[in-house]
Amino acid sequence: MYHPNVDENSGSICLDVINQTWSPMFDLINIFDEFLPQLLLYPNPSDPLNGEAAKLLQSDPEKYNKKIKDYIKKFASEDLIIDKEKRFKNNSSKNNDNNNNNNCKDNKIDEGIKKENEDNKKKEDDIKDEKENESDDDINSDVSSVLSKPSLDDIEFDD
Repeated sequence: MYHPNVDENSGSICLDVINQTWSPMFDLINIFDEFLPQLLLYPNPSDPLNGEAAKLLQSDPEKYNKKIKDYIKKFASEDLIIDKEKRFKNNSSKNNDNNNNNNCKDNKIDEGIKKENEDNKKKEDDIKDEKENESDDDINSDVSSVLSKPSLDDIEFDD
């Protein structure tokens, strides 16, 4: 923006209310609805951030106004704004397409992880079943061994 109180490179503005006399009574509505429009309409070339614009405003206000109009045509014309909006929409739709593609990839990854988790769960269940079966076999063998031992009735005692 070509303005005495706006740094053309950084966009910083020289506005006393923001820089020095800020008070909690000011809110964003005051800044955007009152202070910035006032600054833009009534530049202060005695406290410039853009020295070139300040000098031009002081020395040749007509040239300054022409330069402002040239900047508007170059950077803020309706055609340029419409063109930028179209490019923004195209980029947004490309980003959405990329996001959709990424979502598809993410879904495939999620499906792979889900399958892997299911396989791991099945393996854990199989191992658990084997241990239970081994435990059952141990109990059965213990029972068999107890049952196969002779009872007192089977033992003959020498009188």
